[in-house]
Amino acid sequence: MKNVLYGIVAVLAICVGILFYQVQSLKGGSDGNTGNSGAETKGIKKPVIINSATDPLPKGSIAYINIDTLNEKYLFISDYVKVLKNKRIALETQMQALSQKFQEDYESAQQSAQAGLLPPAEMENKKRDLERQQRELENKQIQMDKLAMDMQEKNEQLQRDVKEFLAINYEGKYDFIMAYTVAVPTILLADPKLEITYQVLDALNKEYLNSKSVKK
Repeated sequence: MKNVLYGIVAVLAICVGILFYQVQSLKGGSDGNTGNSGAETKGIKKPVIINSATDPLPKGSIAYINIDTLNEKYLFISDYVKVLKNKRIALETQMQALSQKFQEDYESAQQSAQAGLLPPAEMENKKRDLERQQRELENKQIQMDKLAMDMQEKNEQLQRDVKEFLAINYEGKYDFIMAYTVAVPTILLADPKLEITYQVLDALNKEYLNSKSVKK
């Protein structure tokens, strides 16, 4: 039972992030045209060549966002992390108290059984009480697992929302908006003048604060 008890106690790691690993194109690209061939009629399509080796180099407007800064200063993330952290701490506190009581009661019942101090009826009651405590611990673990799932779903929704926000508010302004993080540095060298993190952050926070005031 002790092994089961120790296995039940878990710590949920909070990691709310919105890392984008692929370049998000915010301006519609040109459609390439290919002619029909015998290979295509057999279900094999030739690759679409937009720019050939002899074409002039294309020009595009590029900007990037520092995702680490967004994670740190986006008010929605800060608020959500606080809620998530409070829930996690409350669950961990409850699990710690339950697990400590379970261990104490289990050891006490084991010692009483070995010493033959309790009648069978009372030992049966203690057994049922220990089983109840174990179910409570298992239920708390389920709640911890659900909290982790909720966090994952919220993170995925956040990624979709930010991508949609960029598409709505920055389409036509840039051909590409790229992402930079210290952990996953997809951009190894960049001109600081191309960074739009704080412009996007300011717009996101304004939209979030407006949405909060509407809900009130």
